[in-house]
Amino acid sequence: MNLTLSLAQLYITPGKVALNLQKALSAIEEAARQGSQIILLPECWSSGYDLENASRHAAQTPQILTELSRLTRQFNLCIGGSLLENSPTGIFNSFLWLDPQHADPIRYRKIHLFRLMDEHRWLQPGNSLQMASTLWGKAGLAICYDLRFPELFRSYALQGADFFFLSAEWPAKRIHHWKILTHARAIENLSFLFAVNCIGPATRDEFGGCSMVISPWGETLAEASSRDEELLTVTVDIDQISRARNFLPIFQDRRPDIYPLSS
Repeated sequence: MNLTLSLAQLYITPGKVALNLQKALSAIEEAARQGSQIILLPECWSSGYDLENASRHAAQTPQILTELSRLTRQFNLCIGGSLLENSPTGIFNSFLWLDPQHADPIRYRKIHLFRLMDEHRWLQPGNSLQMASTLWGKAGLAICYDLRFPELFRSYALQGADFFFLSAEWPAKRIHHWKILTHARAIENLSFLFAVNCIGPATRDEFGGCSMVISPWGETLAEASSRDEELLTVTVDIDQISRARNFLPIFQDRRPDIYPLSS
């Protein structure tokens, strides 16, 4: 079974929601023209890391979701990406998954807050994993810094995830970590990993692009540039997952009795 998916590597202008939204809408329309069934958008794609104004940006998210829901139905296209959200308990960085079959989005709230970008000062951490059921299998949802925590991705795989969607704002000066870790998370779980990054300014650096599609065998099936906006579209054979896992039965050969998970 084939899946055609687009990664929208955008230049995000901090604090300029209307400008960033227009870029995202254009990318969604182009992905639909290219025949994509899924499009992924970067982390905090509507606002960037303008966290001092996080509450104001999060207040616009319901309207953005209404527009995205309309587009999912119009183009029969699934849309995923990270946005700031207000809640009674604080502001969250949420990966929101929308598909044409459901009125309400599935949300994963970022568990690991990135102290180097002061997320812990402005945002609340999520406290649960979240998968999205799709026509092509189950997707484990993750955001940026989560990539450094292999136990999160292994937990998803043990709960039946077939692949991972990662929405990020990853700095250029650590882009070599990005490349290594995306491959590692795919290889160790024999899963596809679809990872979308952005470009543009950060508080102390520039974001580094290099959005990636990694196969269950760790092959780079597609990679965007490190400096340019790009709509990266790729068609993958989802059956690679079962073939890889049948050939190399790592989940059967685990020994959790020897290395139990602990706090």
